[in-house]
Amino acid sequence: MGYTIPIGPYHPSLEEPIHAKLYTEGEVIKDAEVFIGYNHRGIEKLATERNFIQTLTLVERVCGICSHSHPFTYAMAIENIAQMEVPKRGQYIRVIMAELERLHSHYLWIGLACHLIGYDSLFMYVWDARERIMDILEEISGNRVNYGMVIIGGSRRDIDDEKERKY
Repeated sequence: MGYTIPIGPYHPSLEEPIHAKLYTEGEVIKDAEVFIGYNHRGIEKLATERNFIQTLTLVERVCGICSHSHPFTYAMAIENIAQMEVPKRGQYIRVIMAELERLHSHYLWIGLACHLIGYDSLFMYVWDARERIMDILEEISGNRVNYGMVIIGGSRRDIDDEKERKY
């Protein structure tokens, strides 16, 4: 016997508005339809009233999980428009932060998925690994959520020799 199980548009396990329909036969999911939502935050309007530096700070606060990727891409767009060359070291630091943030994000969602299915032991192991990544991000940037590492034309902070050797 088959069932259609609706999930969303708002659900405790979902970060953003999304609606999904799961088509099942017994305990097996046979098909799924996903309807992506859009959550307008007014960032575009706010950006029209600010300069480039203020907007960089604004886009960093769009999401606490991916607070480096938004200013990173915004700065790259501005640099591209201005035909600005970013020094190699600044590019490297941006990519290091982006990769650490990507790992932290993946570990966060794996941990939450484990928790939602009741596998709390794995949740704790995964979040322990995530915590080590968060410690590195904090050591490099001074912050655990909004890193403030991107500036138009490069990186706001350098990674010193001691931190390079440590990690």
